Amino acid sequence: MPKYILYPAVEIMKMDWKPSDFQVPATLSETIYQSLKKALIEGQIKPGQRLQEKEIAALFNTSSTPVREAFFRLAAEKYLVINARKEVLVQDTTLQEVRELYEIVRALDILALGKALALMSDEDVRELGAMTAELGRFHDADDHQSYLEQNLRIHDTIWHHCGSRALYETLSELMLKIAIYRRKTDFSPFADPPALEKSYRDHREIFRLIERRDMAGLEKLIEAHWGEEFIVDIPADRDT
Repeated sequence: MPKYILYPAVEIMKMDWKPSDFQVPATLSETIYQSLKKALIEGQIKPGQRLQEKEIAALFNTSSTPVREAFFRLAAEKYLVINARKEVLVQDTTLQEVRELYEIVRALDILALGKALALMSDEDVRELGAMTAELGRFHDADDHQSYLEQNLRIHDTIWHHCGSRALYETLSELMLKIAIYRRKTDFSPFADPPALEKSYRDHREIFRLIERRDMAGLEKLIEAHWGEEFIVDIPADRDT
């Protein structure tokens, strides 16, 4: 007959210890993807440039597989083009294509504003007022680059409040692609006085309408807001 050993009951205690915040290490494919995307956005890799799979693999001391995975992701997002000969080229964008991107931004901005207006607190609106006042200081100083950056921060802040991660990420991606075109052409959007003045008038009115929670007024304004920079005629040799 088997013998059983009886052990005293053990009380199960909950642990007080919790691991501190940590970041899951990215896969090699993710690292290559993020590195290439950053270089594309910042202009370190130029539109029209050909990327060599083996060269990128050597830079990361890896096989071709994670590089190919990164290429496919960037191609799906329209940062790269893989042609019939399997050559990988950096997507080039024309002025007409950028105008089309702005049409999409305009439509999605109206959608994001409608969602944000329902979610923004009075404190959020006051923050937006302070950001608009800062925009005015850059306008008065004729500081075009700082004005552009603050302009985009204001829109980004509004989009953050829309409550839709997919909508926010879509708008952010569109603006990144437009930024690539600006860098390619060395185009300063608000160097032309009428474009700068219209933009600043619009932004003061955007804040006023948000403060009044006037979505009908915002929709009407936004339909004519995006694209002030296209008041300036860009030379044909830069529209490539």
